[in-house]
Amino acid sequence: MTTYRIALAVYVRSPSAYNALKELGVMQLPSESSLKDFTGAKLFSPGAAAWENHVKHEAERYQQIRKGVAEVCSDIVPPARIPQQEGVLIFDEVRVIGKILWNSKSQRVYGLAMSGDELSSLHDMYKTVDPKSRLQKTKYCLQFLWRDCTSDFDLIGPYFTSEGSQSSSHIIVCLQDTMRLLHKHGFIVNSIVCDGASTNLAAIKTSTGSNNGPYGISEGPLPNPHEITPWFWNWYIPNIPVFWIICPSHQLKNMINALWQSKPVTGRKKGFQTHHASPVFGWEAIESMWRREKDRRSKNISREVPGLQESYIKRDSWTKLNVRPAKVMQQEQVLAELAQYAAPIGQQPPSDAETTMMTRDYLRAASLLFENGVLSHEVINSTHCQVLQNIREGYQFFEDWLDTLLDENAQQKETEFLLTSPRERRFISWQTWDLLRVMYFGLTGLAESFLSRHPGFFLSPLRLNGSAVETLFSQFKARAGGKLTSLNYETSLRSYICKKNLAPKAVHHSGRDYRNVHLKLPDAPLIRKKDM
Repeated sequence: MTTYRIALAVYVRSPSAYNALKELGVMQLPSESSLKDFTGAKLFSPGAAAWENHVKHEAERYQQIRKGVAEVCSDIVPPARIPQQEGVLIFDEVRVIGKILWNSKSQRVYGLAMSGDELSSLHDMYKTVDPKSRLQKTKYCLQFLWRDCTSDFDLIGPYFTSEGSQSSSHIIVCLQDTMRLLHKHGFIVNSIVCDGASTNLAAIKTSTGSNNGPYGISEGPLPNPHEITPWFWNWYIPNIPVFWIICPSHQLKNMINALWQSKPVTGRKKGFQTHHASPVFGWEAIESMWRREKDRRSKNISREVPGLQESYIKRDSWTKLNVRPAKVMQQEQVLAELAQYAAPIGQQPPSDAETTMMTRDYLRAASLLFENGVLSHEVINSTHCQVLQNIREGYQFFEDWLDTLLDENAQQKETEFLLTSPRERRFISWQTWDLLRVMYFGLTGLAESFLSRHPGFFLSPLRLNGSAVETLFSQFKARAGGKLTSLNYETSLRSYICKKNLAPKAVHHSGRDYRNVHLKLPDAPLIRKKDM
């Protein structure tokens, strides 16, 4: 008997082979439309309306999972946590190669790279298109992903195409359509995660009622003048706040890039300063650490920072976009090496000890924020948990640093300090500072709101990360042969959803009792080399 799982296994491997087996009668196989109905993986047009059936199918599957958990755990004391269908909405954009985008189901063109006059060879296709219709040049795809905060359920949401980079108004419209679709089928959105692009920051300020430009410093009765409110009431469930959170992986790269930009260049003496008349600190300490690492290697001495590479120091375009070099910079090995160099035991401190310790303090704050905070494997189960304490301590370093510069500026101890000036080098740029505040107050606000409404539950910081959508893009590109175009984007998406529904749940090494699994050993005996 051929089951849907067997049929899907053959179809995912090769649709053409599946059709050949069906036509030759080798196996009794269902039609392609039946498979797509079973998995919900039909050809998806851009926009929320085309994803109605898929989201409905996923909502039914979620309710089945929820019901199964309730039945299995009904006799457990204390009762198990039932999934609440409340989660985070993550979005990101990817650039695609513009080509003709043709929907074979609706028989229409909805994305192209050139106009009809430029593609006269496609006259037969264009003559079926209404000349009054607006055909869009597909260059970017904006993908949405919903992740449950009370379980490990993920829902791949709709995607939207555009002929240029996303604008803040377009992002808000797409966001409203997606949240409306999710709300219709019971999926609640309590937070939104995105990267720190300028258009995303503009969308955040527009949706939360803030003015364009820098947030600035509040002069109101707030206990913290640097506090902002990066949230708005859910448009479809008014009693639930929706918090904006900047992707932690992207923000970590922003913080390390800011330190790298403090590197002295010809004709510029300004750089990071913690207070008036303090020495300039920054990337020089990292370069000095790399020279010491090379010296150890030349003397056959064990390296203090094994993961450090020369490309991480020079930081080309690829390194700036990759999160791995940024994660290395704020790990314990780097902090220990800098501290040991600046304060050697029983020896005279070097001349650059003070600037080295300043750089170390900067990286330690980043480590508390990310490595031991929003990128840690721990959970947030209370507002006083260790993860939130680390995040607060790391953020407080930058807030105290800025307060010191502002206080000294008010006392006229130094030249005028302008945070919003592009020439100001003594502190991180105002864009990076605004993004850091959005991430901090958004995450802490979400933790307080979520835990108060769902006592007994917890938040996993790793699920609040935009890397999940980037992983989807990597999967799509792999299925498209490395070249993701407007033509194969939706087919790659359909193939991924089909395989996701087919594949069994992966067992991670962090799973309980995974070491009890029997090892598969070869049947052939081992032979010594001398016996061969």
